[in-house]
Amino acid sequence: MIMKIYLPFLAALLFFSCQTARTIDKNKTAEESEQTEQTMKSELIGKWTLDYMSPVAGISFDKLFGIQMPYLTFVDGEKVAGNNGCNNIAGEYTATDKRISFDTEKFRSTRMFCENFDETAFTGMLKTINGYSVINNGQKLILLTGDIVSMTFVRTQE
Repeated sequence: MIMKIYLPFLAALLFFSCQTARTIDKNKTAEESEQTEQTMKSELIGKWTLDYMSPVAGISFDKLFGIQMPYLTFVDGEKVAGNNGCNNIAGEYTATDKRISFDTEKFRSTRMFCENFDETAFTGMLKTINGYSVINNGQKLILLTGDIVSMTFVRTQE
């Protein structure tokens, strides 16, 4: 008789304890994923100066940017600022799991006059970017379009 009363109780206790363990594992996985994402974004934080960009209309990047070399400054996990070679720019980006995109349609920009300068070359290339990698002990940023290196940057001091 006592066994009939305790058996359902023990089965229920075992069932609910297993459910709790699964919930804890899911929460732990979500926390680990969030920490990994924060680590990835933190490796981007800082100023990066353009080192290479795929040619635009057959013109190499060193000829495109005669006034100033473009740069990006990742301010935090979603804001980016910089210079497109003539004008200051600022906007937002999204980065997760080595994927990155720049919301260039919403970038803000100063409007200085720059003679013989294609203002859209830099931001146009940023629009195509969908992946990234940080190499050389955090000193080089590679921006990818698919599996093609479209831009590279070197970390520079502010």
